[in-house]
Amino acid sequence: MTTPETETGPALEELRLAALLRQAPLEFARVVYGLNDRANGRAGTMAAEDVARTVRQGSPVTRERAEQRARGYLPLAGHEHCPRCWVFNGVKSPLHFRDSTEERPESAVCKVCGAEYATTLD
Repeated sequence: MTTPETETGPALEELRLAALLRQAPLEFARVVYGLNDRANGRAGTMAAEDVARTVRQGSPVTRERAEQRARGYLPLAGHEHCPRCWVFNGVKSPLHFRDSTEERPESAVCKVCGAEYATTLD
């Protein structure tokens, strides 16, 4: 397995973008589960709490709008933004990358919502 240090810059960027693009549909599913959980009285689930947090921040959460955002999620190399913040709020919160170690792969962390995404396709 090659380490990020041995890969070229463009190849690493492509891997990061591909891994992040796979996350937007999962965040859309989180919205749907959260909306359903809240509608059925299960407000204690993580997905329902994410929806409630977004509503408290003043952004209405609808399935239709979340689906539009998930389909429209397109991070740019060097300007990667959080899929969760984008799908839930429509906000482009920058991601910060953490280098890989022996215990964990490289990851991207959002300092706004706390989401963490592995940036490898393994």
